[in-house]
Amino acid sequence: MAVVVDATGLATPVLTFRNLSLRCDKSNPQITFQTPWNWELLQARRIAVITNSAFLRYQLSSALAGLVPPVSGEIVSDGVIGWPVGGEGGLDSKLRISHALSFLSTVYSDCLEKSRVGLDEFWGLLSEKEIYPSVIIKELSKEQKDFFFLALSVLFSFDCYLFSSTRFLMSRPAKPLRSLLWRQLEGKSLFATSTNSRFQREFCTEGLVLGSLGQILFAGGLSESIQWADQYLEASDVSDSDEEPLVIGQNLLNLESIDDGFDDDGFA
Repeated sequence: MAVVVDATGLATPVLTFRNLSLRCDKSNPQITFQTPWNWELLQARRIAVITNSAFLRYQLSSALAGLVPPVSGEIVSDGVIGWPVGGEGGLDSKLRISHALSFLSTVYSDCLEKSRVGLDEFWGLLSEKEIYPSVIIKELSKEQKDFFFLALSVLFSFDCYLFSSTRFLMSRPAKPLRSLLWRQLEGKSLFATSTNSRFQREFCTEGLVLGSLGQILFAGGLSESIQWADQYLEASDVSDSDEEPLVIGQNLLNLESIDDGFDDDGFA
C-alpha cells in the first residue's frame, strides 16, 4: 500500500508482507483476507492497527509473533523482531530470574549489545520490586511477573517491537519501564494491535484501519486514522480493558478440524 511505503525508496523495510492472507473468522477457516497484503513496514514507523475485529487482531499478532502460519503468503523480516512486549518470551516459569536473563541474552546477544538500557539499570529496577536474581519466576506475585516480563521486553534493542496487550505497560507501576521503552524505540519500528487508546496516542504516530476481512480502509496519521475509524467503523468489539496476552495453543491454528475455543471477543 503506497501510503506506508516510502516513495523515495531510501528507508529500509523492517517487515515485508508478500501476498499475505490470514484467517478472519473464528467459526469458518475458509474466510480469509479479501485482498492479500503486499506492502512494507519501514524503519522508524510506529503503526497502530485499528479494527473492530478482535479475532483479526489476534490472528495478526499471532502471525507476526510466529505463533500461527499465514493462510497464504509470508511475512519477511529484515532485522530482529521482538516477542510481544510484556510477553513471557518462551521462558519456563521454573527458571530462576538470572537463568532466564542468561538464556535470552544468549539468544539475543546482538540486541543486548546494542541496547540503550544498561544491565545495572535493569537489575536496579527489578530490585526495587524485590525481584532478585535467585528468585524462581513462578514464585513471583502477579505484579512482579508483569514487571519482570515487561522489563525483559524493553531490555533488548529490537528492530521492531510488537504490542498486543498494553494494559500493564500503561499502568502506574510500569511508569519507569515506559521511560526505558521510549529510549529503545528511537529510530526503531513499532507494530501494535493493542486497543488501548492512551498507548496509541503516546507511542504510535500512524494508524492502519482494517476491515473485518483484512482490507486496508485507511492509512495515515494516528489522529486522522482514529477520526476516520470513529466515523466509518462500527463500534469496536473489545474495550481497552479487555485486552489479553497471546496464548500459544491449538486455538491459534488455521485448521478446520480444530475447535477454536474463542469467546465472543476472539480470545481463548
